[in-house]
Amino acid sequence: MSKKKKIFSVIVVAVLILLFALTLYINREKLVVVADEAHTTEDVYLDYLFNEVSEVEGISVDDVNFDGLTFNERINYAIDKVKASLIVAYASSKEMKMFAENYKDVVFITLGSLYEEELDNLVGVKYDMYNVAYLIGYIAGGMSETKQIGLIGLDESDDQEFVSGYTTGALAANGNITISVDYLGKESYKNGFYQNKNEDVTDVDLAYMKANDMYKNGVDIIFDIANNSSEGVIRSAESNNKYVISDCINKSDNILACYERDITYGLNMIVEDYNSKNLKNNYEFDINNGVNITLFDKISDELKGKIKKLESEM
Repeated sequence: MSKKKKIFSVIVVAVLILLFALTLYINREKLVVVADEAHTTEDVYLDYLFNEVSEVEGISVDDVNFDGLTFNERINYAIDKVKASLIVAYASSKEMKMFAENYKDVVFITLGSLYEEELDNLVGVKYDMYNVAYLIGYIAGGMSETKQIGLIGLDESDDQEFVSGYTTGALAANGNITISVDYLGKESYKNGFYQNKNEDVTDVDLAYMKANDMYKNGVDIIFDIANNSSEGVIRSAESNNKYVISDCINKSDNILACYERDITYGLNMIVEDYNSKNLKNNYEFDINNGVNITLFDKISDELKGKIKKLESEM
């Protein structure tokens, strides 16, 4: 074979390999994270969620720019443009069920909800937050010097599991503890602004004001479950030289402990089942299996020991 023919053969083989690789790339299984309407402006939250999901093995995780799109438009874009195989979202369980019924070839994974009705392409994921809140309540109840602790959440109906666990844990640590609970309210913010006032007060500002009220009335530790408003609670703790317990996404010297839903852990399991065609309808994770709590140095070794013992018994 002549030198020219050899070079031509090598080029042909290289092109074929490239085309094959390109085909695999275009047709690869893709996982896309979609934020619901309440999280469309939460850059920190979205970055955190994407970073968690990007660590999932066994599938390609696509970073998609959804700027300016509504939740429904994001879902449609992920399906039509990105060709997503799996879509992960914190969203209404009814919305996700509707999409699953309309797009049979795409798997919809709803974080925070379980499903009674079984659909092959609809997956519910639930994190047991009661025991996490119990441990956090135990910490707050055991550490409070004023015997007054608080909780600031978004909505009474949505936060019941947190409130119940937190209250029970705090009273288990100290039967004389007083617990203040307040909510921003679902109607309080829209497009980042608090709607029930004449002036523009952001939901972060509202959280700051509510936390300030608690601290000034004697509360010395607040459990913050205000999601995208957490910045306000933490800023208040710092300015009042008090303490807060929050999601591990948040950072501050005034945070005593933090909790997190290990999204990577859960999705690794789901994707593994998806690839082996053993996908289940619902997945549940708890304090010893996909939900974590981190205790910082301001908590005494004695109290840390009690928390670790309680955690091992759950």
